[in-house]
Amino acid sequence: MFKRLKPLTSALALALLLGSLGATFAQRVELTFTFWGSPFEREAVEQMIRAFNESHPDIRVRGQHIPDGYAEKISTMVAGGTAPDVGYLSESLAFPWSLEGVIADLTPHFNADPEASSRLEASYYRYNNGESSLGTNTAAETIIMYYNKGLFEAAGQDFPPSKASEAWTWDELVEVAKQLTVDRNGNNAASAEFDPDNIETFGISFPTWWGGYLPLIYSNGGQFASDDGTELLLNQPAAVEVLQAMQDLIYVHHVAPTPAQSESLPSADIMMQTGKVAMAIDGHWKVLDYSQLGFEWSMGVLPYFKEPTTILLGSPSVIFAGTEHPDAAFEFYKFHNDPTQVDLYAKGLWMPLQLAYYTDEAKTAEWLDAIPGVYPPEARDVLVDYTLNNTPRQPPAYWLKNLGQIFSEAVNPAIQLLWAGEATAQEATDQAVRDAGPVMQGRW
Repeated sequence: MFKRLKPLTSALALALLLGSLGATFAQRVELTFTFWGSPFEREAVEQMIRAFNESHPDIRVRGQHIPDGYAEKISTMVAGGTAPDVGYLSESLAFPWSLEGVIADLTPHFNADPEASSRLEASYYRYNNGESSLGTNTAAETIIMYYNKGLFEAAGQDFPPSKASEAWTWDELVEVAKQLTVDRNGNNAASAEFDPDNIETFGISFPTWWGGYLPLIYSNGGQFASDDGTELLLNQPAAVEVLQAMQDLIYVHHVAPTPAQSESLPSADIMMQTGKVAMAIDGHWKVLDYSQLGFEWSMGVLPYFKEPTTILLGSPSVIFAGTEHPDAAFEFYKFHNDPTQVDLYAKGLWMPLQLAYYTDEAKTAEWLDAIPGVYPPEARDVLVDYTLNNTPRQPPAYWLKNLGQIFSEAVNPAIQLLWAGEATAQEATDQAVRDAGPVMQGRW
């Protein structure tokens, strides 16, 4: 006969339960993830972190949102020995910190993980002659053309092409922009009666930072800097031709606002919504805004000089070398920019990094069709085909040393003279090249 065992006492049961929980918590990995972004982005990222924690009971990620002064605060954390495990980071810090051993080389992780390594090649940040990688973009972005469909229809103009094979030449863009630029008397910029001092609607607007002009320079066969990173090449004919043509949009053709006019006008997306601009060159991230403004808009490819060209850009996410849990950190690294876990892709702020979203129609649909009304039908040509097949060069942020100083001390002051109409493209870029000489330091 077996004797019936007595029930465990409450005290013993509680002790066993607490012991079990203690063992669970002792085994669970703790990670810190730092990131920046608007309240909208913060909400989406925190949702992603919750999803990760729920699906990975052995890992707990604590998000730390740093909306302002990110570089200063992360530098203080690193200096104090309290660096996060994973985080957003600017290129200006990521590259030197990689060489100093602060940032982990993720090449072994990517090489061992076929799924993680199937990202757009242009999204990788490489150093040591390409043998090491500090990671990839947090998300992909590209530069494209937006337009107000109503203004095009009213002017009887065809919409900007969505296919790279049908892209407008620069001269075609100028002629269309003239038809769409209208003064307060209803005359367009192609009319002899046009009044450039009283413009009601501009044909086009464009950003004055490098994202606005670099794709067009690449399309003309030009470069920002020499391949070895020792010489600025903005004053070479291919780049000068593009920059002069862009300045002419403002002061010769009068189809784009001057810097002074831009300062007194609302943002490009609001100008388009209100019929003050017909086309705008801008980044993919503007889809988020346009999709919520309640007017008929769409997107097309950029005009070109010699070859249809755009760029892929973004900022890196990294793993800090001091993490005690590199494998868990990489597991989160892969998860944090998974479009199935972060709704910023479906909502129009980010583009996927994973190649499958550009080659597999089912994956493309998961991204572009997830939320009806966000992406227009043209997005498949513009964001998928154009991005995949017309981004031949990485911008200098991916490989050029000392880029912040090059821009702040040489390029930006000269380019401001160009946009203000105070120097020709040749004069401005000659100044930029002269001032950049002492601070060009090669490639990472």
